[in-house]
Parts: sequence; structure tokens; C-alpha cells
Amino acid sequence: MRNFRLVLALVFGGVLALGACSSSDGGTAGAGGSAGSGGEGGIGDPPAATVSVGGIAWGFTLPGQGGYDLIKGATISVLEMPELTTESDDEGAFTIEGIPVGLQATFVLEHERYPLTYTKTHTITEDITNLTFQVPNNGLYIVIETQLGITSDPEKCQMVSTFTRYGRTIGDPGHHGQAGAVLGIDAPDGASMEEGPIYFGDNVVPDRARSYSSLDGGVLIINADPGDYRLSASCVENPSTLYDDFVAEYPPETYPEEDLRCQTESVEFESVLMKCRPGVFLNASPSYGLQALPAAE
Repeated sequence: MRNFRLVLALVFGGVLALGACSSSDGGTAGAGGSAGSGGEGGIGDPPAATVSVGGIAWGFTLPGQGGYDLIKGATISVLEMPELTTESDDEGAFTIEGIPVGLQATFVLEHERYPLTYTKTHTITEDITNLTFQVPNNGLYIVIETQLGITSDPEKCQMVSTFTRYGRTIGDPGHHGQAGAVLGIDAPDGASMEEGPIYFGDNVVPDRARSYSSLDGGVLIINADPGDYRLSASCVENPSTLYDDFVAEYPPETYPEEDLRCQTESVEFESVLMKCRPGVFLNASPSYGLQALPAAE
């Protein structure tokens, strides 16, 4: 999960990053829907007004394979309107035209070298030009499973996002994460998750010992039951043991260039709607994930 700033990142005794950095999204958490890459229609006649959505498909690879790819020839579609589809070009770029304003739209990537991947679900209000997919290729995905000691259940989904600082995007240098945040999960009734949240360390490696986000900002949920989940974020509470641990880990005098807003204020974050479907890898990547909002004036 790099800011997948999920950059999920891992190794062969080293580390690769995949991690997670939102237009606003909509929808209410509730019971799940059908699986796979097929559509989830039922929207009736589309409204007259339409927009376009474009971005880049990034792939993360094993060490020695370059670190990342711009995914060429991926099929990009809209889960809720599968007739809206395109293919990424040689630079991984894509644009889908004719998306109705007001539609809840989940963007889907399909490619033989990568797991089936969804973005968060967006409520479409205007053109989007900087949507990102951040996906480990199949080889790296297996390595990540091995390193974490997990097996992806084909009847469940894997979810990743990033607690992202206000104004940060994937292309910005340095750390992207809003440190000191914790994940809230509004799950469908009766749904279960094998494990999570698992927070990433500053080195972009999932760390089961962590209880809040690092400067990387990545967070992972493993083997979740199908359904619609609402993920949210908040700063660790002060006073609390977690807050004391956070201040001790990141003393401001040691990290003068980092954003440590959660030590001084209650940061508000965008929430994300995740349509968990069997066998799907979901990554609400920057800047359409758990994005920090600007400080109140």
C-alpha cells in the first residue's frame, strides 16, 4: 500500500513502496452488492450533464523490475456503468468521457499483470483530471502476502488508503502522510474483517505494532467481507496514551519540516466510500483518499 500513499511497499529483505494521497465522495455504508468487474446499474436514465474523468495508472513492481510502471493497455471502466470504458495509453494515461453528473462512480482497472483494482466511490460533480490507480503487480502482490503472512481470500476484498496531508499529491517529494491519525470503519451489518487497520511505518512497510498513522500515512484492511464500507479518520485524542506515544515518536524539534498538525489541533479528513467486492483490491490513493482538510480559519 507510496502514497498508494496504500504505496504498498515491500521487499526481498528490502522494501518497495506502494502507498497511498480526493474529490468529495458520497453514499452511505450498507449491505454489499454483486462481485467482480461487471456493472452495478439501476441508475435509470442518465442526466443530461456529463463530465470526463482522467488520470494515470501506476503499477508497482518487484525489485529489479524498475520499482514502478506506467500501466499500458489496462482496461479502465466505471463499475456502475460498465459501458463507459477506455484503455490506458503508453504513459498509463486514460480519460473516460460521458460520465453523468450526480453518478456514484467507482473506477475499475483490469490488466493481466495486475490484480482487479477499484478506486474509492466518487460522487461526480465536475471533471476530474488527476485520478490515480496505484497497484502492485501480481508478482509483488504475492511477495507482500508472503511478508505479511496472509492469504487473500477470493471471496473477500483487500482495502488500502492513505491519511494524506492537506495539499499533498502523489507527485510531491518527501512524506505525504498526516501522522497521528487513526482509522474509523463503518462496516455493513454483520460484516467482518480478518485484520485491520494495519498502519504503515515511515519506511512504507506495514507494521502491526503501530496504533496510529506514520509520516507515510498508509493503512491496510485484510480480507473484508463484501459490502459498502465508509472509512474515516481523526487525530489521536489528547490526553491519551496514544497521543503521548505520538508526541514522543515525532518531537517537533526533530521533525521541523514535517506536518504534525495532529499534535496541535483536531484535523478534519475526507471520508471514503469503498465498494468491497469478492476478489477486489481497493486503493483510495492520493489525492482521493483520507485527505486532510485545511485548518479552520
